[in-house]
Amino acid sequence: MVTTTTRPGGEPFSLVITGEAEEWLPALERIVGPRFLVPHRVSSDSELLQVVQEGKADAAVLDDQAEWLIDALGLLRMIRRVSVAFPVVVVTTRRDRRWLQDALQLAAFSVVRRPMALEELLRQIQRMMVRIERHLREGR
Repeated sequence: MVTTTTRPGGEPFSLVITGEAEEWLPALERIVGPRFLVPHRVSSDSELLQVVQEGKADAAVLDDQAEWLIDALGLLRMIRRVSVAFPVVVVTTRRDRRWLQDALQLAAFSVVRRPMALEELLRQIQRMMVRIERHLREGR
C-alpha cells in the first residue's frame, strides 16, 4: 500500500526529524520527494513542541542523543500531553529494560537502535503513513 498524504487537500506527509536521522534528509528528498514528504528540521525541544502543538507535523523521529534541554522520553511525555496519537519514532542506543518500557508506555510508535540506516528510516516513515491513513479512513 502506498500512502501519499495524511492531510486533507493533498498536502504531503510532514515529518519532524531530529539528530542522526537528519543526515538522511538529502536522500529522502531524492527518493521520496517533496510531493510526498516534507521534513521539518527543528533546532530545539521548544521548537519541536511548537511544531507539534500547531499541527504542522504528522509525525516525528526523535534522537535521544540530541543535545537539548529535555531528553527524548521527556519530549515524548510532553508530546503526549498535546496529542496521544501523534506517531513518534525514538532512535536510541539505550538497551535497559526500564527505559524501553517507559518509551512503550508513552506510546512510542517504535524504538529503533542507532545507527539508523536509511532503509530503516524509510520503513518507519512508510509504517507511520499507513497507520495515519488507516485512522483517517476509519474516521478516527
